[in-house]
Amino acid sequence: MIKRLIFPVLIIAVILLFGLTSCVKQDFDKPPSKDIPVGKVITIKELTSMYQGQPIVFDTAMSTYGVVVGDESSGNIYKNSYVQDSTGAINLRLINPGGLYVGDSIRIYLKGLTLSDYGGVRQLDSVDVDLNIVKLKTKINIEPKVVTIPELAGGKYNSQLIMLENVEFSAADTAKTWSDPHGLTTQNRSLMDCDNNVVVVRTSGYANFAGVSLPNGNGTFVAIASIFNNTIQLYVRDYGEINLVGERCTGGGGGGGGQGSGTQSDPWNVAYGIANQNAMPYEVGWVKGYIVGSVKSGVTSITSNDDILYSPPFNLATNVLIADSPDEKNYQNCVIVNLPAGKPLRSEVNLVDHPDNLGKWLNVSGTLRTYFGAAGLRDSNGESSDFELEGGGGGGGGGTGSGTQSDPYNVEFGIANQNATPYIVGWIKGYIVGAVKSGVTSISSNDDILYDPPFDLATNVLIADSKEERNYQNCVIVNLPAGKPLRFDVNLVDHPENLGKWLKVKGTLRTYFGAAG
Repeated sequence: MIKRLIFPVLIIAVILLFGLTSCVKQDFDKPPSKDIPVGKVITIKELTSMYQGQPIVFDTAMSTYGVVVGDESSGNIYKNSYVQDSTGAINLRLINPGGLYVGDSIRIYLKGLTLSDYGGVRQLDSVDVDLNIVKLKTKINIEPKVVTIPELAGGKYNSQLIMLENVEFSAADTAKTWSDPHGLTTQNRSLMDCDNNVVVVRTSGYANFAGVSLPNGNGTFVAIASIFNNTIQLYVRDYGEINLVGERCTGGGGGGGGQGSGTQSDPWNVAYGIANQNAMPYEVGWVKGYIVGSVKSGVTSITSNDDILYSPPFNLATNVLIADSPDEKNYQNCVIVNLPAGKPLRSEVNLVDHPDNLGKWLNVSGTLRTYFGAAGLRDSNGESSDFELEGGGGGGGGGTGSGTQSDPYNVEFGIANQNATPYIVGWIKGYIVGAVKSGVTSISSNDDILYDPPFDLATNVLIADSKEERNYQNCVIVNLPAGKPLRFDVNLVDHPENLGKWLKVKGTLRTYFGAAG
């Protein structure tokens, strides 16, 4: 009896297992899919041409195809995407962020969408990625179209991926960051070619590169072209596609440029002053140029040449603009010099009281950092020793050496000019005579110094004008930063043989271990 039941039971079990397996396989092999109609197919050019001044709501089944060339990945574009085909491009305004990425080949189902115009840009409004978009492929590469700034006029390349060659940011804008990452506001910067054609680069404060300093050099620039009320605008989709590292149209670039060494006898020219704004650390030195004007009274941030007076009468004594040419009439080619109140630099140089100074050269010391939102020279002490004016003024000096690599300060100068306002940055030369002891945080006597081996702290060396010096008060303590050749090659723990050798090094004259540093 038991044997007779085994075979039927096995047959039933196999049937049940087969049925269960078939059901499970059916569920996984045929998942639910979008059933979005195609309808009539049109090109993007045909689509954008349908707009004739009034919004169009599509009420029939229609589709257009394209590839995504601009997405939200960098934070510079939000709830927007840009799609182009071989005939043109269009801006998609999304209901929700995300879902579309550069390189996606898509079909856009138009029924229910609105074709409109915003400031000159054709757009499809209220696009729902789930209901209006069918992805066909991914990672499709679209090469940017190489154009010139004049060719962008009129919005011919709106919403398309373009590349500009041989362009650079205006000299004044190189002192700025791409946008405002703190206030999160969207800001404009000026990109120009070597013929002075200019286009606006518009960047959101939410962009992941908003706080990055603008590049100083010349090169290629890839972006999405747009327009707003006849003003051409560019939107960067990927910071990595910006390659402005070459020599600028007027020379210099990529973090340098200009002439001079920054000393009183060999000052930087204005081109250098513009190209090296807000360096880290700040560049401090002398700049020489012709006085060409001053900022108008009431202006707090310069946005155009309308904010500048290039001829008398002048109405603001706090500043003058200097340029490499006495005929300059573009503030972007100038450095704005702050004239501190109550100092000879203001009383002798300002154009309100001395309009005859217009066109004279001015040689002045200070810090290269922005002023009125443009290239500036600030923080000058403003004394007679801090400037020279053609036909009058003058001074400067003190100590030995000028602070350049070829003519460094001596240690006496380094000690005498600690913590100056602004800090003095330059080269200094002296003999290595010792190092601060391990465990010392603030020097109070020579007992805190090792003048002979063995040495036990690699973070510093003391230099002096005499290799026989044994008084820390006649020395400058040089910081040797971790992980750098200055520490590897110079420290006395690993190289006691360096004792007595001369060292020439560049840095900022400010206290270290509570002593001259």
